[in-house]
Amino acid sequence: MPTPIFGMQGTGRWSADERPESWRQQLLRNYPRGAMPITAIMSKMGKEKVGDPAFHWWEKDFVANSAVITANRIYTDMITPTVLAVDNTAAGVTLHLLIDGTAADPLTRYVRPGSDIVFLLSSDYRACVRAVVTNVIRNGTAAEWISFRTMTADAGVDGYGLTDVDTVIVMPTVFSEFGGVPAPIGYAPSSFYNYTQIIKSSLGMSRTAMSVQNLRPDSNDWKEAKREALEILGTQMEWNTIYGIRNEATDPSNNQPIRRTMGIRQYIETYGLAANMASYKFDADFSGKSWLQGGFDWLMHKAKDLSVYCDLATTLHVVGSGVKLGLTLLAERRGTVRLEPESVEYGLAITKLITPFGTFNLVDAPLFNQSPALQYTWIGIPRGGMTYHTISDPDYGNSDVRFLPDSNYGKGGMTHVDGRFDIWLAEYGYELHRSKEWFMLSHVGEDNAV
Repeated sequence: MPTPIFGMQGTGRWSADERPESWRQQLLRNYPRGAMPITAIMSKMGKEKVGDPAFHWWEKDFVANSAVITANRIYTDMITPTVLAVDNTAAGVTLHLLIDGTAADPLTRYVRPGSDIVFLLSSDYRACVRAVVTNVIRNGTAAEWISFRTMTADAGVDGYGLTDVDTVIVMPTVFSEFGGVPAPIGYAPSSFYNYTQIIKSSLGMSRTAMSVQNLRPDSNDWKEAKREALEILGTQMEWNTIYGIRNEATDPSNNQPIRRTMGIRQYIETYGLAANMASYKFDADFSGKSWLQGGFDWLMHKAKDLSVYCDLATTLHVVGSGVKLGLTLLAERRGTVRLEPESVEYGLAITKLITPFGTFNLVDAPLFNQSPALQYTWIGIPRGGMTYHTISDPDYGNSDVRFLPDSNYGKGGMTHVDGRFDIWLAEYGYELHRSKEWFMLSHVGEDNAV
């Protein structure tokens, strides 16, 4: 009896004679250690029925109330823009910070007159200038302004003065006694969308072949053929979960719409952090280093960066055999990284990777192992990061993957075929959440080639 998958919909326990709610769950029951771990995981995640093949959702990012700024963004005058050039700013001086209002999350969105701010330098703690915002100009262009008055002087030293700072942190707005009401601040959510797609897998055989081989629809051999057709469809769905591309077009053969659903890689590339698509093999910071020479440092730096948004301990880490090999080699040389003996938990094969950043649950992906292009691939799936959307109706059994037996078999008429065609059919799409927590690491365990 399969055990529960932590953090996913349902208890994951079925009695021996209970019919599964969906055929994707049947995949999990038949192949708990099989070739489709992502599809199996998806079967126990949230599932929703949608009424339209195009669906939308929204997310709000955590507001850190801080921003990174680049050099030459602080001005002494914004009418005739003049860049601050000398590190000797005294307290009480009014200056102006240039902000790109077309950026995804401009600082002008969550700062207001009266806000206290502090300027810092990531490479030197000695840079620390406090100020109060006096005016904010929002116009939606690349030239938005935050005017501020310094409350402390800068260090007056080139290298860690106000001309060198690279970080702004927003603190509370301070009011006088009997002060007024602050200007409201609104945070616009980010909009996402995807499509459902229709996929099919057919099982067909002529009447003659069925007769020669003594195959009947209720025979074990036919049931095995039906199972194989489902397995083929499930394997294709597994690849599509990773590499599917969002697209809507018109099928020239029948002038009807044809849609494709967005998969994990496109989602990360479109909405995720650029650093979350990474490769040790092509990382210039580790140029010329073998995996044993630089792999540990690279892995720990990636874990540090990913842990800003991602809870790596609850993330499901889907890996190929090359990744496990690379981690095993590191474990032999580093006492701070350890692979524990494989155990079966949550209905899937799990290997625990013990690191200074916590324990990671590594899920073996046999499909990755069979493909040389993916043996060294590592995909991180955050808990609650996927919802499976389906379009179904009572006529088709309201299941997400449906089996449609050939109702015309053994009958005549204009549509008669001297044989049998059964069909597996699904119309589904993925809703993916937590865009900054997903990651896809490549060439993990291979030597650097830069």
